[in-house]
Amino acid sequence: MAADDTSSTEMDWSNLLDDLLGMIRARVASPRGRVCFAAVCRSWRAAASQHMVTPALPLLVLSLKAWGKRNDLYCHDEGRVFHVPLPSKLHNTRFCGTYDGGWIAAITIPSTLGIVNLFSSVEVVLSTKQRDMAWPGRNGRRQLIRRIIFSEAPTSSACILAALTTDHDKVALCRVGCPGGGWTIHGCDREEFCDIVFHHGELYGLTRRGEKLFKFDIGINQDGAPVVTAAHPLDVQSCDAPIASSYIYFTTYIFGLHGKLAMAMMTRWFENHNPFFKVFELAVTTDDAHDYEWKEVCTLGDCALFLGQTCSSRVVHVQEGWRDVVEKNHIYYSNYRNTESKEYQEFNEEVHLARSGYGDDIYCRKDAITDGHGHGKELFPSVRYYTTSRTGCPMWCFPPDF
Repeated sequence: MAADDTSSTEMDWSNLLDDLLGMIRARVASPRGRVCFAAVCRSWRAAASQHMVTPALPLLVLSLKAWGKRNDLYCHDEGRVFHVPLPSKLHNTRFCGTYDGGWIAAITIPSTLGIVNLFSSVEVVLSTKQRDMAWPGRNGRRQLIRRIIFSEAPTSSACILAALTTDHDKVALCRVGCPGGGWTIHGCDREEFCDIVFHHGELYGLTRRGEKLFKFDIGINQDGAPVVTAAHPLDVQSCDAPIASSYIYFTTYIFGLHGKLAMAMMTRWFENHNPFFKVFELAVTTDDAHDYEWKEVCTLGDCALFLGQTCSSRVVHVQEGWRDVVEKNHIYYSNYRNTESKEYQEFNEEVHLARSGYGDDIYCRKDAITDGHGHGKELFPSVRYYTTSRTGCPMWCFPPDF
């Protein structure tokens, strides 16, 4: 029998059609995978720069306190922890905010602000006034910063920083392009804010337990710094009140959803039931008694919602290739580990994901997806992430679009 002298031709991967390369890259969710894609060859790198894709999946910053020279990030797409060398400006700091592209807002002791890109080490230049956040609080105690949000990229001189303090009724403002202005603080008597957001250029604040929504008017003082000139409570009809709500697990978040202002609320909505999420969007009401109403949202469509207590919440479009990593119409949130609470024990079994370089274990739990009371209503599937670390709950970080 004659030997077959035909040889298979090797595939030239550099000559793949441009449209096909675009489809492949669109299915790569992790920043590391996108870097590897662009490193294959010149044609793949060109395709990576030409094809617009949705932002990369967020990474989970496992520790908010950067006592060492590195931090650990959990990547969903690869199911592993990456050790990221920290820029020197982030050493010995506490993270208190993030912005798209890998920007981190961090506080040193005693309350000095820095804004640094976690991946490029680029630092936003701030004046002494802008860096100083050591403000007196109630009873002579120093206020701590719970969260900092950005109106736009911190590389823009028009970027306004808004901070929530441990005195829950205080909101502080600062503009990156106004080094001589520093921070201005506004207080709302007897109102405690749990979350704030910039939406279509306007600043909104949501009070604890989601009872009131405020819109802040922002002006400029004599130094050119932004200042809250008024805080208007919007006339919003309350959403359906939960039954036997648990104050420990009553958590609300505010964010933009499909161009509208929206709120996610987690609490007990029925007797003897685990806490779960409901989502509402702000809509103009037809009721003459109110201007707006919280209208319940039944689906997120092709999007997933990422919620965090130490960073801005974010809606992300889910690509078809991400289905094994992140699912559409799901809520992913970070929280503290509380093994003693009854609600914690009633959640589904925890899943161990990985262990950080500092020995902290990362877990997730899938929450219940039906109401369990015969109503037959599907709820938002949600997944909670937490670590065994005592340095706070993990924080979502949105990396650059590599």
